[in-house]
Amino acid sequence: MNMTCANKDCGAELKYLRGGRLFLMERQPSSLATAAPEAQRSVTMRRYFWLCESCAQRYSIRRWTENGIELVPRMKRVQVATAALPHEWTLPGLVG
Repeated sequence: MNMTCANKDCGAELKYLRGGRLFLMERQPSSLATAAPEAQRSVTMRRYFWLCESCAQRYSIRRWTENGIELVPRMKRVQVATAALPHEWTLPGLVG
């Protein structure tokens, strides 16, 4: 099985798992149900999606629907000087 980057504009091929991010997603049901609720089976569809290292730095996968996956820009972390934080935020063992 050949896996490519989930970003449709990219197309990089997965060769090694050391680069990029792997996502296990559950498919979101459509908002309009075509069959009666009692006739629908509750089947959870799961699938792995991979973003290459370059795309994983810029995007994350929000959800998977019938129309495909939804990419969202990743928020950049802002470095905050510890002197600017209140004392209770600088306790040992807390991860920022």
